[in-house]
Amino acid sequence: MQVEYTGRQTEVPAPIRALAERKLKKLSRVLRGITHVHVILGVDKHRHLAEVSVRSPRRSLAARDETGDLGVSLATVLDKLIRQAKRHNGKRQQRKRRLPARAAARSEA
Repeated sequence: MQVEYTGRQTEVPAPIRALAERKLKKLSRVLRGITHVHVILGVDKHRHLAEVSVRSPRRSLAARDETGDLGVSLATVLDKLIRQAKRHNGKRQQRKRRLPARAAARSEA
């Protein structure tokens, strides 16, 4: 998994990178086969912006958040991505368990 950090009007500090790595490890357990992650962090006056995009062979996910603290913004964004990945996996599992249309028609008749 290749992780790229971009800081807009700020440097990306080591504790923020450590937080991102820890949360991305959890995300990689939920969403298999992550190839590329782009973390964008920015500061405008009192707004701290975090934006993360994740690419995998089957799915691309993205999330964005703005708060007063850079660490909180990043943690919130990565939690959003984990929820998106779980929702995506749930939809895939439901689709696998569904009966084919012909079998459903036979059971009703």
